[in-house]
Amino acid sequence: MATLTPRENLLRVLHGQIPEWVPSYSYYGPLPGVEEEPPPNQGVMLTPLMGDFFNPDGGTDLFGVPMTQVEEVGGFGLPTPNYFILKDITKWGDVVKFPDRVMDLDWKAVAEDELSRLAYDRNQSSVWFGPAGMGFFMQLMGFMGFTEGLVAMYEEPDYVKELFDYLHQFYLNVAKQVIDVIKPDVLNLADDAAAERNPFISPEMYREFLIPIFRDYTTLAVDRGIPVDMHLCGRGEDFIHDLIKIGVNCWEPVQLANDIEGLQARYGRHLVIGGGWEGRGRLIEPDVTDEEIRQSARDAIDKYAKNGGFMFAAAYTPGSRNDTLTAHWNEVLQREVYDYGHQFYK
Repeated sequence: MATLTPRENLLRVLHGQIPEWVPSYSYYGPLPGVEEEPPPNQGVMLTPLMGDFFNPDGGTDLFGVPMTQVEEVGGFGLPTPNYFILKDITKWGDVVKFPDRVMDLDWKAVAEDELSRLAYDRNQSSVWFGPAGMGFFMQLMGFMGFTEGLVAMYEEPDYVKELFDYLHQFYLNVAKQVIDVIKPDVLNLADDAAAERNPFISPEMYREFLIPIFRDYTTLAVDRGIPVDMHLCGRGEDFIHDLIKIGVNCWEPVQLANDIEGLQARYGRHLVIGGGWEGRGRLIEPDVTDEEIRQSARDAIDKYAKNGGFMFAAAYTPGSRNDTLTAHWNEVLQREVYDYGHQFYK
């Protein structure tokens, strides 16, 4: 019988200890197919800083970037193709501005309000706080598109750094005001700077443009003894050593393009791996069986969880909002992670 709450069990992993069971990181609230246990984590994102990412009629992000909801990624909003608000990086100051409605907010009051509306018991679920919007690299790509955004980083690095610093100083000021109000269990950074096969930028550029920014947030956390997670999709392993040096000790989702076993051999439980599973190949064939899905979950846990430092952070992405088949697959997957993961360390 478990003696830890889901929160305590996940935090044991994040502090480098062996947990009682394999935790399953939750991206979307309660885990499908698992009714008896609350999710081990939930996010506090500060609503005034969020755009209309899930509005079915579309909308904009905080800066006015038009968003289009894409069924193939579960209805999540992505910048509208071929419509970019920033054409010339040297003119960023004329285009990119935080809206007046967020400039003079009482952020401590905002944070207290967010906490009062949390859906879960903090004794059961850990609170993860993301202080820096959608990230800096991805925000630039949202402003300019990948072609022009990447060219700007190469040809006009000083202007890109000015833009990043403008965004950073605002978010950092907010984070400093609210971190001791929220008292998060984990500080969560996010910036998807890698694709499936390789990063979008070199490690040298990552080190030049982004590491100094991220260091300011990790310092806030490390000074308070708070673990730091980085959300980084794709083959991002080239960036991990630099992130670990500034205090990051958890990475999700670690997709299969990365050398997960090599990372575990090098860093041990100093780097928590959140991932290790993907819905690909046979697992997304329409006639895949429930047992095949269950076996894939067991295989991932057997391979990556044996020495601790692992949380299952993966799911099928629905092909539409009414994708009942994928919903069933996710229920089977998470149920097996729960059942098998709860006896794994016994």
